[in-house]
Amino acid sequence: MNDIELLDAYGPDAAPPSDAVLNAARARLLTEEAPRRRRPLVTRRLALAGLGLATAVAVAGVTLPRLGRPGDPAPTTAATTAAGPIRLVAARVPEFPYTLPGLGEASFTANPGDPVIAVYLADDGSDVYLTSTEKDYDKRFLGIGEHDVEVGDRPGRIIEPTGSSTDGSGLPRVLVWEHRPGEWLRLTGQGRYGTDEALIELAERVEDKPQRLRFEVTVGLIPDGWELAAFKDESILMYRDPARPEIDFHVQWVPGSEPLFRDEEVQGLQKQTRVTVQGRPADLFQAEEFWMVQARLADRSIVRIQTPRSFTAKQALEIAESVRRTH
Repeated sequence: MNDIELLDAYGPDAAPPSDAVLNAARARLLTEEAPRRRRPLVTRRLALAGLGLATAVAVAGVTLPRLGRPGDPAPTTAATTAAGPIRLVAARVPEFPYTLPGLGEASFTANPGDPVIAVYLADDGSDVYLTSTEKDYDKRFLGIGEHDVEVGDRPGRIIEPTGSSTDGSGLPRVLVWEHRPGEWLRLTGQGRYGTDEALIELAERVEDKPQRLRFEVTVGLIPDGWELAAFKDESILMYRDPARPEIDFHVQWVPGSEPLFRDEEVQGLQKQTRVTVQGRPADLFQAEEFWMVQARLADRSIVRIQTPRSFTAKQALEIAESVRRTH
């Protein structure tokens, strides 16, 4: 039993455990399920957000923009890698650089190597997705129709779907246009927004007004030069070295009722050390290929930080210390 489990079982906040509760807890601890999704409607339809067309799987392979307010540098102990020392600095506030008024609150998603997508969901299925893209985004889809349009006085193209979806509804329609000189955006519209006229009208509404990305937790320290590369469910964040995209670290947040890792569940475990993070008992796992810190925050939710072994144990703990709840 690790320190977090001991705290849950016998700490001042613990409820008297019954046999049924203990048995259920043991069963949950042996699972590795992802955090529960809080918005089922969003969950089912976010998969489409990354698709320019319902018939295409690939999305534009551009990197996330480095946007947001930079913090004051906070250098810490450096670890040496093949590319040079790792130096922790204050993380930037992650933002999406555009706003599309009139569609309500956006959700956001991003896969590794892809741009952030703003997702505007509608009760009737007339969803809209907005993201940055490349000028020739549509060239990868051979056999897909297209025609030229103008958005204001700027060039654009409508990418036309062919066929129909499995449920007989219309396929999404895509507008790619030059929002600013050399800056191309992509709008995908469904339902009542799946027409040329509706997409062009939406494009003309897009404002250069950043929106802060909302996550369950924020990270205060990251390696110098690294950037947010992907996120999922507002609870899993991945930061990556753009010069070496195979190197990354992850932060995962789960509610207090979610399972914890036991030491035997950590692949390649070499050593487990009991530590303190934000004044509360935590666990530091040293594995063959990574460090993992598992800590409970003040609201009893759990964060797990996993870094490569090229980090030092001290740096893994400092990143854990910098994690803060945002809700």
